[in-house]
Amino acid sequence: MDQIVLYKGFRIRAYEEWSGLWLAKTKKPVGRRPGAGDHDDTDAEYIATPSGHPTPEAAIDFIKQMIDSPSTTR
Repeated sequence: MDQIVLYKGFRIRAYEEWSGLWLAKTKKPVGRRPGAGDHDDTDAEYIATPSGHPTPEAAIDFIKQMIDSPSTTR
């Protein structure tokens, strides 16, 4: 079952892949472009785990580290 965690304005989603390992992903919050629709997020940047983790917590912790990285939040 998926797990959702909110962290510093990010909504992180952890999910189990077919192998039994866990992946996680989130979107960088971006300001809406003028004139864009409510669900138009084509300019969103995704942050995702590059490989599986043994638990959903480990996958979520990896994403939190990526969010906290200075290069990610610029």
